[in-house]
Amino acid sequence: MELGDNEKSPLFPKKENEPVKLKRTVGVLSASALVFGSCVGAGIFISPKGVYEKAGSPGAGLMVWCLSGVIATLCTLAYAELGTMMPQSGGEFVYIHRVYGDCLAFIFSFCNTLLIKPASLSVVAVLFGEYLCNMIWGPATNDLIVKAVAVALIVTLGLINIVGVNVIAKVCTVISVLKLAVVGFLVACGIAIVIKGQGVVTNFQLSLSFEGSSTNPADYGLAFYYCLFTFQSWNSLNYMTEELKTPEKTLPLGGFIGLTGVTLSYFLCNVAYLMMFSLHQIVDTNTIAMDSGFIAFGRAGEITMSLGLLVSCLGCLGGAICCISRNIQSTAETGIFPSFLSGINKTFQTPIKAIITVVLTMSVYVLVDANMLIPFLSTVEWLFYCVTFSTILYLRYKEPNSKRPFKVPLFVSVFLFLITGTFVVLPLFSEESRVTTLLGLSWLPLGAAVYGIRHLIKQCCYKKLEQKTSSQSSLDSGYSEVDGNDKECKLS
Repeated sequence: MELGDNEKSPLFPKKENEPVKLKRTVGVLSASALVFGSCVGAGIFISPKGVYEKAGSPGAGLMVWCLSGVIATLCTLAYAELGTMMPQSGGEFVYIHRVYGDCLAFIFSFCNTLLIKPASLSVVAVLFGEYLCNMIWGPATNDLIVKAVAVALIVTLGLINIVGVNVIAKVCTVISVLKLAVVGFLVACGIAIVIKGQGVVTNFQLSLSFEGSSTNPADYGLAFYYCLFTFQSWNSLNYMTEELKTPEKTLPLGGFIGLTGVTLSYFLCNVAYLMMFSLHQIVDTNTIAMDSGFIAFGRAGEITMSLGLLVSCLGCLGGAICCISRNIQSTAETGIFPSFLSGINKTFQTPIKAIITVVLTMSVYVLVDANMLIPFLSTVEWLFYCVTFSTILYLRYKEPNSKRPFKVPLFVSVFLFLITGTFVVLPLFSEESRVTTLLGLSWLPLGAAVYGIRHLIKQCCYKKLEQKTSSQSSLDSGYSEVDGNDKECKLS
């Protein structure tokens, strides 16, 4: 079965009363900027600690970063095959719904839009609030003020998203340029330390850089887990396929360019870290980017890196709100989520109700402190990536002749299916992460229970409607018989 434009899609049938559609306004440059801006957030300033702690050595940690970039880029290209084959916005939901039906698609959207994404992004918003307040009032800032700043940021970015996707794309483009400047400054910090003769040379000596590397596969699984968390928005464009100009070109090319830029930036940042710090120093600090600026250029460098982190948070949150709202909107279009969330505003041509839902959900997680939720929610995220890659294999087998404007080699899809499944299973072999992994997987039966309750309610509503319709038909039939008898009487 071929999937062409939206009017031909069996998943999104054309509706006569729905004239407003998303407009194709995002080109290759804007798409690349959205991917880069969404990926490069606070993660590169936070995750190095976990990556190097689990890898056990500078060389092994740097290899994990490079391989993670390769995996994320391959994931983007594989998703481009699905996105060009089924050119609807909504990301994984569209592909899972096509192959596995309503139930699993609902569970995915339930976990992704109401738990995984909002929870992880709310942490980024709180981080923004902490650093901004620290710069203005110092480290002893009241926690309530920090959370108020975080909520204000989320609302502001939500309003920008409402104005139009082309606006947020332009904002992300500008922020992406600023992020490149931040990466450049971080590299300059490393170079400055080397010039001063204070660089950690042993991190780059082949005979010493791999000394102490972990031999436990579970440790490397967790190292990749921390690292790939910083690449977690690699699938951004699949959530807004209907807004891409010529998606068969923009989706693979924009994703590839964006992820290549992200991978190169992360590599340079890690090289800079290893120039300035020993492995133990990286593991012991929670503010490695700030420390980098302070060591190289004093207080001015620290402030510069703080501003860079704030800019990174802005770009990450702005692009992510755009993508999550499209997932909600496309899910609602199929009737799996409440239909009112599928509406597109005529003035701004954006899914305002879906955006408001994202803003409200993220704001709730800011207030309840979502830091405790991230580890096990991310486990569910990787599980659904694995499920999505299985749809590529299924469609290759069941529909080999379907139109695929872009296609990756089969071995790439097989590799990604196996590696994402491994990322879900490996944490189970570590005592440190086993409990959080099992807690994450427990959200699946929760989503299934919500789907079951929703299905029962719909069935009850249908039965009542059928009874009402049947009763009305009986009354109409009775009236017809009476009218017929009256006519017979009159004729006689």
